[in-house]
Amino acid sequence: MHDDSGSVNAAERTGDHAMKRRDTARTDASDAAIEAMLPLSPAWLHVLLAVAGGHKHGYAIRREVEARTRNRVKLWPATLYGTLSQLSSAALLEEVEGEAADAEGGDARRRCYRLTQWGRTVLDAETRRLEELVRYAHSRGAVSEPGV
Repeated sequence: MHDDSGSVNAAERTGDHAMKRRDTARTDASDAAIEAMLPLSPAWLHVLLAVAGGHKHGYAIRREVEARTRNRVKLWPATLYGTLSQLSSAALLEEVEGEAADAEGGDARRRCYRLTQWGRTVLDAETRRLEELVRYAHSRGAVSEPGV
């Protein structure tokens, strides 16, 4: 959330995405709107990555994150469903209704989520930001080569 002078407020400096989600929950992909969302919290990043390939319900997201991270990251229900709510409020995810939700788990009570175009844009920007960070770490000798 920027004021008219373009300065950054405390919510952005602390990474409080919940406080700024409404201001940046839009479909325009201006650089300022994207930058206001970054960096993503680890929970937000893991959930967005889990649904990047298609819609999933909460438990499937949790299982995918655990499998991908070899159980180093566990999204317990309070964290997972709070994150899903925040991502939906920020317009990064949307709930899938009807047949698409039924196809995922066969249970109409399960809520399925998918990336919005805005969510895909923000995920792309965060991925690029992290790639730059890893390249810099390599250039500084901070990362050993695999198998070393």
